[in-house]
Amino acid sequence: MGHGFVENLSFLWDCILELIYCGDEKCILCKSDLYNDRYICKSCKNNIKICKDSFKIGKGCHQFKCYSSSYYSGSMMELIIKLKYKSSFRSGNVIASYMKDTIHSNDISFDVLTYVPMTKKSFKKRGYNQSEYLAKTLGKYFRKPVVSCLTKIKDTKDQIGLNEKERWNNIEGSFKVFDNHFINDKSVLLVDDVITTGATVFYCSLELLKSGAKKVDILTGAKSRV
Repeated sequence: MGHGFVENLSFLWDCILELIYCGDEKCILCKSDLYNDRYICKSCKNNIKICKDSFKIGKGCHQFKCYSSSYYSGSMMELIIKLKYKSSFRSGNVIASYMKDTIHSNDISFDVLTYVPMTKKSFKKRGYNQSEYLAKTLGKYFRKPVVSCLTKIKDTKDQIGLNEKERWNNIEGSFKVFDNHFINDKSVLLVDDVITTGATVFYCSLELLKSGAKKVDILTGAKSRV
């Protein structure tokens, strides 16, 4: 009953948003008039470079399959920056719509979704986790549970400016599963906004696997390298 009540509230909120944003809506990126889309114009859409191929993220004997919806450039880079640093959840909806298409086009199967966590300090500073927002939006699309089971147990240096080896060393040992009840013997889809070296999603996936997940696949809104 509780889940149904939450779904009804979500539907009501979506209806309210439709009323607020109908009519003279502008593209959230370039501010031009919209004609066929709720959030971004055709020109900005055309500036998103779709990533069609899956790839592997691995270290040692462990490898995980990863999918990214686009490359981290052009309009997608703008959308992710707006979601991550400017609280633009409408940008998050656009990103999630591309991630939904990636799931469909690659026939990705999963039982539950989870997401890359933040430290309590970082979450308090930003007020939300952008990866959690994307995962929950996808959970609504596919009517799949989104579980909070990972925690980041130590503050790490900002990855910006670090080389690949330093990024992997910086992240190692940063994540733990605090509750494996909902992932045990399940196929898990791990969600994040951007993948660069893959260190963050690798160590999150490794912890999920060690804690009983049957399989872990990774999905991100963008990848930073061609």
